[in-house]
Amino acid sequence: MRPSIRTKLPGPKSSIIINKIKKLNIAYSNPYPYVHNKKGEGCYFQDVDGNVFIDFASQICSNPLGYNNPEINAVIKKYKQSPIKYGGQDFNVKEHLDLLEELITITPKGLNRAFLVNSGAEAVENCIKLAMRKQKKAKFGISFRGDFHGRTIGALSYTHSKPIQKQNFFSVQNKILPFNETGGENLIKIINKNGASKIAFVLTEVIQGEGGYNIAPEKLVKKIRKITNSYNIPLIVDEVQSGMGRTGKWWAHQHFNISPDLMSSAKALQVGAAVTSKKFNVEPGSISSTWGGGHTLDLAIGLKTIQIIKKHNLLSHVTRLGSYLKKGLNNLNLENVRGKGLMLAFDLKDKNTRNNLVIESLNQGLVILGCGEKSIRIIPPYIISRKEIDKALEIIDTSNKKVNIPGFRHRGKICSYIQCGESHT
Repeated sequence: MRPSIRTKLPGPKSSIIINKIKKLNIAYSNPYPYVHNKKGEGCYFQDVDGNVFIDFASQICSNPLGYNNPEINAVIKKYKQSPIKYGGQDFNVKEHLDLLEELITITPKGLNRAFLVNSGAEAVENCIKLAMRKQKKAKFGISFRGDFHGRTIGALSYTHSKPIQKQNFFSVQNKILPFNETGGENLIKIINKNGASKIAFVLTEVIQGEGGYNIAPEKLVKKIRKITNSYNIPLIVDEVQSGMGRTGKWWAHQHFNISPDLMSSAKALQVGAAVTSKKFNVEPGSISSTWGGGHTLDLAIGLKTIQIIKKHNLLSHVTRLGSYLKKGLNNLNLENVRGKGLMLAFDLKDKNTRNNLVIESLNQGLVILGCGEKSIRIIPPYIISRKEIDKALEIIDTSNKKVNIPGFRHRGKICSYIQCGESHT
């Protein structure tokens, strides 16, 4: 397959479906101007109008192996004639055990327990709950400026990426640290003022996702780990977007040679997981989730995803191809190219130019995502090839030159979707 745009976007069939969704969806946010038709191969997919795109967004890191992976499809076929929904925290299924056992083979030493849920936000939420149960005198938690941890009220309380995400919502008590080398000093000030026992946890992304693909300074990460260890404060690392091999290691925090007390995973795992050690065990019923661990198909695909990454040595592939892609982006003289593995980003001069680049690239058959204030994230599937990277770089270069022409503006129905450069994940 190759990129091929046959219609104006959105195409006529996509427009009909999108317009009907828009009428019925109370929180519609003008997503990307096409509708998937379930056809695709590797890094390519097709929409209902026959347009073919190369995907450098990977369903926001939830599709690490691309489209119609034959080993994944074999798992799906196996479940065609069996129920896939069980109340998995109350009624046992073997797939729950299978995924737990496989997941624990790739988690940091000592993190050998997990609680499975439905989403990344729930994974973070339950990490927060587990830490709270441990820190019985705690009054607040701590997170970092620019963090994104999810949309549930607890996770959202510790999210600080965009004002619209929190407007008019109440928050759990929290304090915010700067995402720079002064963060450790600020944490000590909070401890000195309030006492360590008042802190339920410190929650962080080591590579921020929605907030802009900002990489934490190594000094910050190691200082925060040292302080939290010294004062017995649980450290939670959010690996929902950065984990499961995206950076060339199973978990992004491994680039910093630290290990957290609790860790959230989701997206590429297909289910959410709050990962920790037995010292955070809680009494039955204190946390639960009807479907968590009970959607057998997602559990089975999560298991197979880990096995495929291992079998095909995809961590090494991600590292090699990530270096190749990063070099290619730098060769285009893009601003502030950054990231690890296939979790890369660069900046544009302003938000409007960023959003225009997302749309113009889409017009040429390349799907990319915005993040932060004026950034583009580049997150292709792990099975990407050099040839596909070269094609994507060609489109980015052509599109970037076009949107930077004075007076450039999009025309037609696609103008309604300019904000798709502002991801709402």
